[in-house]
Amino acid sequence: MVDTKPLVLFVPGLYSSTLEPAGGSLGCLREKWNPPSSLLLSFLKANGGHAGLKLPITWSKNEEGIFVQDEDDIEAVDCLSFVQDKLLHFLETLHKNDLIELHKVVWDWRRSFEEAESKVASKIESICSKDSRKATVLSHSTGAMLTWPTISRNPEWFSSWVNAAGCLLEGSNLFLADYDHGWSMSFVQMLSKEDYFSFAGLCSYFPVKGELCGGAGETNYIAPDGSYYSQDDFDIYDVATWEEFKIGIFAWKKGGVTAEEREHLKHSLATAKRFRQTNLLKEGNPRDPKFLHKDPSAYDHLKIICYGTDKEQTHSAYELNMEDKSMDVSKSKVTSNGDGTLFTSNWQTVPGGLKGDIVMAEEGSNHVSLVNDKRLHDVLLDTFFDGDELKKASATSLLK
Repeated sequence: MVDTKPLVLFVPGLYSSTLEPAGGSLGCLREKWNPPSSLLLSFLKANGGHAGLKLPITWSKNEEGIFVQDEDDIEAVDCLSFVQDKLLHFLETLHKNDLIELHKVVWDWRRSFEEAESKVASKIESICSKDSRKATVLSHSTGAMLTWPTISRNPEWFSSWVNAAGCLLEGSNLFLADYDHGWSMSFVQMLSKEDYFSFAGLCSYFPVKGELCGGAGETNYIAPDGSYYSQDDFDIYDVATWEEFKIGIFAWKKGGVTAEEREHLKHSLATAKRFRQTNLLKEGNPRDPKFLHKDPSAYDHLKIICYGTDKEQTHSAYELNMEDKSMDVSKSKVTSNGDGTLFTSNWQTVPGGLKGDIVMAEEGSNHVSLVNDKRLHDVLLDTFFDGDELKKASATSLLK
């Protein structure tokens, strides 16, 4: 008997997959990333960020001769409920009551996005290639960046894509501040600067040469006189640039940066650059059909909804001083309209010129919180049960 339930894939964003050691005993004491419980443990241990999350900074060549960061024993396990509890309740209620078939495609956000995209693609293929149903993909933030290559290669697997605050075509240098100081919420250290240095994946947000910039200027770097530097003036993918302008580890490491640390940064930047050039910088303008893996007609059936907000001032540029070789990452020198993390043009643009419906988030929502919007959940109900008012009514009744 053919299953007619909607097939739903959820690919969460950065930080939104829980991380735990593989195997071992259960319980909060083995949690490595599952706030708020893991955050409490971190705070009790001198508030130094989440202990044990740092990745090895050694790299080995794979069978193709490409350097890959060595592994630890931590893996992505589930979706983090801390910041998306209402969304997960919504999806899991429908799944438990046999109204949808839900698959949560979690990923280890510490590791290179080359690896993460490959694993996300393999997981989606294992589900969709053996199923006659076309799936609905719900992606949030970076989940879009990791899901898009699969959608582009295999549009026949999908009926719809709900792209919530999708981080896709326009990079940002926002994370440079975290490389210098770590990430804190109020007085609580979430992740340390040492953690960030070990995470190869986060370099993948930096724009590569040739990408369009969605902020206020040509690049994310502005001079003291208010003029913007060109992409030829400053190369964030060069280790020498980090050293010259004292970025990240070169700003805080006492006693000098070791050769091993330099090599780690070099490989982190190389894999990030390769990921963006392969998946987000295609021949022609990103809105041009040349960006797509297939003829544009192959995507005609795909319903795309871009959900987000333009009400928050969003980082656009840091001030860069070429004379004294310094960058001020303590604050954004320039901001633009967006959702607090992404420019409006970022989340509203679909690659290859494909058309998507724009749905604005609820008043007061931002990049993180909008996944819990009832408006987004209503959009999902309309997408899951398009043309089946009886099942939609049943789902609505369950969720009251």
